[in-house]
Amino acid sequence: MKIQNPLHPEQITVEWITDALREGGVLKEASLKRIEKNIIGEGKGFLSSVVRVRIEYDIDDKDAPRSVVVKIEPESDEFRGFGDELNAFQREIRFYREVARNVPIRLPIVYFTVDEPPAYSMVMEDLSSYTPGDQIIGMHEDQVMDTVKALARLQARYWNNEALEKLKWMPTTNKISFDYEQKWGSFVNHFGSFVDKRGLKIGERLGPLISWIEEEIDSRPKTIVHSDLREDNLLFGSPHSEDAVLILDWQLAIRSMGAFDVARLIGGSELPRERKGHQFEVLRCWLDSLVKEGVRNYSWEEAVYDFRLGSLALLSYPVHFHVSFIGSEGRSMELAKVICRRVFSSVVEIDAESVLPK
Repeated sequence: MKIQNPLHPEQITVEWITDALREGGVLKEASLKRIEKNIIGEGKGFLSSVVRVRIEYDIDDKDAPRSVVVKIEPESDEFRGFGDELNAFQREIRFYREVARNVPIRLPIVYFTVDEPPAYSMVMEDLSSYTPGDQIIGMHEDQVMDTVKALARLQARYWNNEALEKLKWMPTTNKISFDYEQKWGSFVNHFGSFVDKRGLKIGERLGPLISWIEEEIDSRPKTIVHSDLREDNLLFGSPHSEDAVLILDWQLAIRSMGAFDVARLIGGSELPRERKGHQFEVLRCWLDSLVKEGVRNYSWEEAVYDFRLGSLALLSYPVHFHVSFIGSEGRSMELAKVICRRVFSSVVEIDAESVLPK
C-alpha cells in the first residue's frame, strides 16, 4: 500500500520518514523505532509549515540523520492557495535540484522531495545548530553585510547570462503589486498609523506609477532574486565565516533585478537606528562582492538606481498582504507593524522617490 504524503504535521509518520530517507539514499541498514515532532518557526513563515523531527533508530547507521526538518504546505487555506497559485513548493524544489549545487554558498541538504499535488513536501537537513533570525528583533550591521556578501556570490553566478536563461521554470515576477491602488485605502485605514508620514506620501504617489515601476524593473539586468529576503528566512553561524549566514525559503525566487533583495533585506529587517546613514555602504558591499565574483558592466550609479527602485517596489508587499493581518494578534501583528515602520521610512532615508518620473 502506498504511504500517504502528509498534508498536516500529524500526518508525518515513522513510515513516511522511513520511506523518504530510504529513497533519499541516507538510510541503508537501520530502521526507525520512533519519531518526535515539534513545529518550528510559527508566525515566521507563511507559505509552509515547518516541523523538526527527531529520530530514534533500532541500530546505528552512520549516514542516517538524527533529526530532519520537514516542510509541508501551510495550514492556512489562504496562504496555501497563494502558494499553489505561485507554484511556490515546485519552485523551491527545482531551486535545490538545479541551482543549489552550482552556487558557492552554504545551503541546507535536501534528502527527499514530493513534487506532486496536493501534498508537496521537502525533507531537509536540520540546521538547529545555527541561530535563527527574528525579523521583529531586527538585524545588526555585521549580519546585514554578511548576508549581502552571500547573496552576491549566488547572484553573480546567474547575472544576466545563459545559465539564468535556462531556468525557464522560474518566473520574472510574483505579481505582488497588481492590486496596489485597490488596496491602498484599506492599508492606510488599518496600518497607516504605523507608517512614516513622509513615507505615506510617497506610497500615495506610487498608485498610478506601479506599472511604470514594474516595467522599469523588467528592463534592468536580471539574476536570481530571492524576493523574500528577510531575517525570518535567515540562519546565522560564526560571523564572517563561510557559513556566517544561510539563506532559506526559496519559494518565491524569480529572475529579476538583483538589488531588490538588498532593498528588501535592509528595508524590512535591519534595525532603523543602525541602518540610518549607512544604507549605501551596504549597497557598496553588495556591488563590490558582485564585482569580485566576476560581474562586469554594472556601475555604482546603476546599483543606486536599482536600489531605490527596489525600495519603492517593496512597498507593494505590506500593501498587498495587509488584509491577511487585519485583526491578527501576537507575533503576526507585531511583524506587520515593524514591516510597515521600516519599509516606508527606508524609502525616505535613501530618497527613493528621486527615481520616479516627474
